Amino acid sequence: MTDPIRSIHIAYGSESGNAQALAQDLHGQAFLQKYDLHLSDLNSLDLSALGADSLLLVITSSFGEGGPPSNADGFSDGLRALGSLPVRYCVFGLGDTSYPAFCGFSKSLAAALAEKQAQALIDPVEADLDYWAVYRQWLPLLQTALENPTGRPLTHRLSVTAYGRNTAYSAQVLSCERMAASEPEVYRLRLDLTGSGIAYQAGDLLYVNVSQPDALLDEYAAYFGSEEARTLLKHKELRLLDKTLLRGLAKICDNAELKNLLKISNKKALEQYIHGHDLLDVLRTFDPDKKITLAQLAEAAADINPRAYSAATCGRTHPDHIEICVRRIRYRLDGRDYEGTASSLLCGIGAGSRIEVFAKSNANFHLPASGNAPIVMIGAGTGIAPFVGFLQNLTSAAPRPESYLFFGERREAADFLYREELQAYLEQGVLTGLYTAFSRDGAEKYYVQDVLRAQGRLVWALIERGAYFYICGGKNMAKAVEETLIRISEEIGGRTGGNMFDNIVADLTGAGRLLKDVY
Repeated sequence: MTDPIRSIHIAYGSESGNAQALAQDLHGQAFLQKYDLHLSDLNSLDLSALGADSLLLVITSSFGEGGPPSNADGFSDGLRALGSLPVRYCVFGLGDTSYPAFCGFSKSLAAALAEKQAQALIDPVEADLDYWAVYRQWLPLLQTALENPTGRPLTHRLSVTAYGRNTAYSAQVLSCERMAASEPEVYRLRLDLTGSGIAYQAGDLLYVNVSQPDALLDEYAAYFGSEEARTLLKHKELRLLDKTLLRGLAKICDNAELKNLLKISNKKALEQYIHGHDLLDVLRTFDPDKKITLAQLAEAAADINPRAYSAATCGRTHPDHIEICVRRIRYRLDGRDYEGTASSLLCGIGAGSRIEVFAKSNANFHLPASGNAPIVMIGAGTGIAPFVGFLQNLTSAAPRPESYLFFGERREAADFLYREELQAYLEQGVLTGLYTAFSRDGAEKYYVQDVLRAQGRLVWALIERGAYFYICGGKNMAKAVEETLIRISEEIGGRTGGNMFDNIVADLTGAGRLLKDVY
């Protein structure tokens, strides 16, 4: 297309207002004012008004699994109905690399425009959470492309890389420090993200790609009498058992005891067996005749999944690194020693080593986007990790909401994770209240749900003031905390009656004010 550009149509697709804000800013740029300038959402754009002398500037986010925002959901249908669209265009996509379908809608839109013979003025941009910074770098490119058209799309290096399981980032370990003095040990790992393009929020998850350790593969090689076991099983899930896998193996080895264990009537016995045992135990216990071959086991076993850890930092305040908090899993059962697949790797790693990681959004465990409602954080053990990121985020919040942390561990002297940081946040006023429960320090066990109940009047007052509650830790702890909240509502709030669908926990959950990250 050689026609000079006379009209520019800025069209946005925006669910939360971010893309619209960029489009409005673009509409006010001085270097565009000499053109016949138009601004609208994508659904309101009149495609018939676009011609060979037009430039279409699209700024859009994606919604859900790469779908269009609500004010852009009809644009693709209108475009599809056209035979061609002889127009020049630019697409600026906003996304979050921690989502699987990163910039899914803007990518499909750029592809659809190209299919209709539209010509790109600049290669499409796929921006992450730092989209304003990318946008400011994109503006000079747009001005250059308008003033000096070349007939070919202007290239750039503004788009970020979307990392995932198969495209993980090799992060350098900056430090690995032991935190808890008692056992099992707890370690704090800091990983370098400089130049990776990974952006994350407080509350998001860091996934670590792992493979089976050599010591465990040695056992399988010995069991099958084949070194091939190392290759076939290195990236298979050998530690975690599930009913589907056990059913498949039971059919092969035809073991009556295993089949009996899998019956519905033996649900509790199966749960007890699965907790702590692994795939090698199944082979040794239920397949004494070794009917299950190495090839059959490799086919039946699932591929090993990346292990998820809550970010213990805030990406807004610490964009160039991320920290995670890892408890080492190590125990002895029935005369055999076991180690966690990921924790054995991470807790023994040295500074300078590299591990494959990628971040994912934990959208249901983010701080409120707006407002000044109090924040209540409840965690036990390494469940404190995301709350450290929350507090880092709150240091620069304006206005800063009240924040309360209820934290449980075993012994105060040995296991008070992040003690110095928490004390500093208290002194700075970032953390309003800190309430702890150390279960092994007294004559009777005292858990985080107990200290929560002891502060029942405060908790109820915060509920009435619209507080957001966050729970992170084990499922049993989370259940006990929810039961405590119900008791507080009854004993202090005067709430009576109700059932599992009608109680304070259900109310808070339904209102989006009770959020959980449990395991």
